[in-house]
Amino acid sequence: MKKRAFTLIELLVVIAIIAILAAILFPVFAQAKAAAKKASSLSNTKQLGLAHVMYTNDYDDVFLAQGEPSAANDWGWQMTWIMEIMPYMKNFDIVRDPSDRHAVESWSGPMYSYWANGMLQGQCSPSWDGWKLRGVINFSRNWAEMAPRSATAVTYPAETILLCTRTIPATGSWLQVLRGAYDPWAGIMSNSDGVDMGVAFPGQKNGPWSAPVAGYDGTISNMYQGGSNFSFTDGHAKTMKPQQTVDMNAPQAGGCQETTFAKMWDSLRS
Repeated sequence: MKKRAFTLIELLVVIAIIAILAAILFPVFAQAKAAAKKASSLSNTKQLGLAHVMYTNDYDDVFLAQGEPSAANDWGWQMTWIMEIMPYMKNFDIVRDPSDRHAVESWSGPMYSYWANGMLQGQCSPSWDGWKLRGVINFSRNWAEMAPRSATAVTYPAETILLCTRTIPATGSWLQVLRGAYDPWAGIMSNSDGVDMGVAFPGQKNGPWSAPVAGYDGTISNMYQGGSNFSFTDGHAKTMKPQQTVDMNAPQAGGCQETTFAKMWDSLRS
């Protein structure tokens, strides 16, 4: 009996069907991969938040401080918040977001993906006066009043951000370079004060003294369907859009304590 081979038309039909199925399934696979990375990132922020809670339980209910670097302490590599909570997490894996594309190692230690809330704010009147810690993690600098933050002093623990996921800075930015876990200069979200972080928070595209700019997420990641993962001072974590964390209707983008802009970053808000 003579065997019948596939015709060219039949082969083309099969190839077309495979191409259609691939076009349908590949985006689904990509979405599933993205969802898995998002879940892993959320787990990281959750575990890091719990590590901070355990730290406060062991240290008289006070959140840790990122120390003042100097030549006397080897420029503070051992004083970063990551090194402070290392006994509670045991490894560097959970400080690395699965979507982070930076190099794994740098001259300043293993790379990390999360920033601590060490927000500073001055007073509107008199202007540029009375800079104080309004965030959570003590970002010790000798030019600002920096009292340790007690966990019981946080007015809304479930609504006060502890850690956030940073974005991928532009190539050539100093934020791109100073990214290692031993580097005390780039692990804290402080404010757009022109000293340590530059423009950092959502809405601060034109600086802290102008009106918030819609659509600008600052240096906070929005890689997960426009959202980012945050942990809070009570230990829970969730995904939010960066601009949900601030008051975009405030008169200015967080330049001083009297404005309502800081919202979830202000641990002492009334």
